[in-house]
Amino acid sequence: MASFSKYKTKKGTFWRFQLIYIDPTTKIKKRVGQGQFITKTQAKLAAEMFEKKLQQSAVRKQEHSFKDIYELWFENYKLTTKESTWATTKRNFENHILPVFKDANISEIKTLDCQNAVNYWFKKPLHNYKRFYNSLKTVLEYAVRMEIIDKNPATAVIVPKAKQQKIKKRDTKKEFYTRDELKKFLDDLHEYGSFQAYTFFRLLAFTGMRKGEALALNWSDINFSQKKIIINKTQSNGDGKLVIQSTKTEASERTIFIDDKTIEILGEWHKLQKVQLLQLGFNSNSKNQLIFASTINKMHNPNKPRVWMTRITKEYDLKHIPVHGFRHTYATLAIQGGMPPKQLQSQLGHRDIRTTLDIYTSVTKEQKQDTAERFTSFVNF
Repeated sequence: MASFSKYKTKKGTFWRFQLIYIDPTTKIKKRVGQGQFITKTQAKLAAEMFEKKLQQSAVRKQEHSFKDIYELWFENYKLTTKESTWATTKRNFENHILPVFKDANISEIKTLDCQNAVNYWFKKPLHNYKRFYNSLKTVLEYAVRMEIIDKNPATAVIVPKAKQQKIKKRDTKKEFYTRDELKKFLDDLHEYGSFQAYTFFRLLAFTGMRKGEALALNWSDINFSQKKIIINKTQSNGDGKLVIQSTKTEASERTIFIDDKTIEILGEWHKLQKVQLLQLGFNSNSKNQLIFASTINKMHNPNKPRVWMTRITKEYDLKHIPVHGFRHTYATLAIQGGMPPKQLQSQLGHRDIRTTLDIYTSVTKEQKQDTAERFTSFVNF
């Protein structure tokens, strides 16, 4: 309750009010006062306005759980990013953040609560603990901007640092085919009889495109007369389903050129696919017809190329590489064939030329190691 008093100064007589209240955030008793009111009525009105603001603040901070605010924030977040990105964020919240904070009154979440959560994620251990922390902090910052809480309790958290562990890295330098290995793989795959798989891996190996880009291709993306393909989309995992979305970066959206043999193979597959899908009851004449489609004329699961790869390498006892290794294969053979870095960067859709040059450096080092042996072999004495 407010108290009022009259006081005098050289400028005249004034009224002031004093008020003792409990801070709704800290729960600490505080005192506030304000003066220089000409009449007691003005002082009373000012005190009443201050008390009303306190009551509104207290109600505001009692009615919202962390989950409520997260859902408000997430609806806006979905409008700013790709489905594959927000779907991953949603899973992170549902699996790791909401189990800790879901029912908590957002105004009562303290820095210690945030610190304990981060420590828990770190010790479990969860490798993405920093990502979870940043997501938690983002929702709390949203609550600050919406004037639901006064300050973000997560900003003062001390984020643990993982000890640098010597982890044996996968030797990605060997995850590609040489010219001879690639030829044998494609020959054996053609003999195996899956023309769709053969076309798919031929396309990857002779263009350097990403697996997701190939799986999202429509026949309308190919210009057969000009021997080029427009890459403007990719396959991705959405909220529990496969989706087609824009490419990873602006540089990934590109036009790539293909050789005569690959164009010929694509043409053969186009005709064969029409027959196969018609036998299954599907009309494949739509401009949106996928180049690579399942038996129900839907987009393949992203694991399908790996299944194709595993079958053929086991059947013919071939060297096994990841599907992404065909992109590395293309880059390596292109470098050995003398393709300039900028041209290769454009074909691969690298945003940064340094990514392309890293491949050049790796290949050049391996070629240098053969220099002495090549010379000795040539002079032969």
